[in-house]
Amino acid sequence: MLKPVALALLLLPFWQTAAPGRRVAITIDDGPVVGEMRDLGDFERISAGLIGSLQAEQVPATIFINERQLNVRGQRDGRVAVLERWLDAGFELANHTYSHPSANSVPLWQFGDDVVKGEVITRPLVEQRGRKLVWFRYPFLHSGTTAEAHQAIVAFLEQRQYRVAPVTVDYADYTFAGVYRTQLQAGAADVAAKIKDAYLAQIDAGFDYAEKASVEVFGYEVPQILLIHCNELNAFSLRDSIARMRSRGYRFITLDEAMQDPAYHRPDTFAGPGGSWLSRTATTLGKKISVRNARVPEWIAALTKQP
Repeated sequence: MLKPVALALLLLPFWQTAAPGRRVAITIDDGPVVGEMRDLGDFERISAGLIGSLQAEQVPATIFINERQLNVRGQRDGRVAVLERWLDAGFELANHTYSHPSANSVPLWQFGDDVVKGEVITRPLVEQRGRKLVWFRYPFLHSGTTAEAHQAIVAFLEQRQYRVAPVTVDYADYTFAGVYRTQLQAGAADVAAKIKDAYLAQIDAGFDYAEKASVEVFGYEVPQILLIHCNELNAFSLRDSIARMRSRGYRFITLDEAMQDPAYHRPDTFAGPGGSWLSRTATTLGKKISVRNARVPEWIAALTKQP
């Protein structure tokens, strides 16, 4: 019997001819709402914006949860109810640890504890609906700095029956989101609008990189896996972002559908500072990606440094 990696390599020519156009799976990290640890109303509003946008566009998504966001005194029930709204709307919830530690910065036992703590609320809610908690994503995409540490983490996650969700498209939405919210709070709606426009342009740059890089690494455009975050900017602009992706020829699939592509069947043996599935695979295979990833515009970067 052929090993999975050998079988994946044999299937590559077939997959390239059979794959029906561009496809992308949307995954959203740091849910339900990153950074909103005080105001339940804002927490609910931002979540509703994300849920409503995905429903209106009829797009599937997987939401990676940090359960720390749920444990706010006097608000826990209301915040858990938001989590249930994601499930009731048909979206998939996944584990992103409890408090978002880097696996490159804490000992394995501490990282493992944070993974388990990150499923205390989510797993029962998922299983009550007859589903399974399947997916896990490394915070910062960090999975250990040495081969031994990486393999120990992989073994732990396999024991917990998790599948690790990789990333191929990441255009640093969090950088735009921080300054967008700051400008809104300062009453600078005109600047916020310019930030949104720059953010939408960044989407094209991010996908252009992933499309070209995937051809360099795998020989064809893989089904892309997009990483964005549960923030106010995406709650406001997600429908525009989806329109941009559609204009590039993308149709939207689930994370599980994307992961059926042979490009994702090779084992992840990468140890180091993190990175996308494209860069991790290139490093492992001894390849170098010649195209440059999208850079945040200098004026956006300058806004992040303002007091």
